[in-house]
Amino acid sequence: MTATITADGRFERIGGPGTTECPTCGAIGPMTVTAFPAFSTLKAERPAQVGVVLQCSACKAPVFLRYRARAFRDDRVELNPLPQVVEHPPERFSLSYLPPPVAARFREALACFSSGFWQAFAAMCRQTARATFEEVGDAGRMRIFDLVAEVQELGDIDDATFAAVRRIIFDPDAGRQEPEYDRRQAAVLLETMKDLLTQTYVRRAKLRQALKVRRFFANQAAGIDEDEPEAPVRISPLKDRPA
Repeated sequence: MTATITADGRFERIGGPGTTECPTCGAIGPMTVTAFPAFSTLKAERPAQVGVVLQCSACKAPVFLRYRARAFRDDRVELNPLPQVVEHPPERFSLSYLPPPVAARFREALACFSSGFWQAFAAMCRQTARATFEEVGDAGRMRIFDLVAEVQELGDIDDATFAAVRRIIFDPDAGRQEPEYDRRQAAVLLETMKDLLTQTYVRRAKLRQALKVRRFFANQAAGIDEDEPEAPVRISPLKDRPA
């Protein structure tokens, strides 16, 4: 993989990922290079980092990348082939399915994650978990404990990383000094929170909505008035057959 700015005014990138995620619209695809520093300016000033501007093919918004300069040659400037993204796309979630106290806190948590504020993100996840536990009660808390344990098993997450995730979700003591959270731990915490909120609220709401729609069309096909309650279906209890 190589990335260079040549003496004849071309930006060349060979190998590496051919697509970029737009922080404005979230589209993932190839983008057009629209601006980068002149070769003569780079040779004269020799900056440690070089900015390049792309254009999203979907929404036409500018996308900014930052490359580390590796070497200044007579005919080209060599850049680190892996750029640093300046703007990150906002994290999205179906907040409309969550109770207002939970949704308000998790909305702030997502904003902190998108901005790279890992400590603030962890703090807002703790508040989100606390609001969730108050809403679901003790029985729901035990179910969430099982859901979180399942996330570690399915994601094959190491114990050290997941211990930090459990501490944020289940430890109510937010007054003591927290160890610093890094991007990797924050990413695991984000996906864990998304999964437990999906399983606790979103899945249930979508299932009920789908069943309501199915019931509506089934009643229409059977000629049942929606205002009239359906006759309950009697199911006889299973009995052991005589030997």
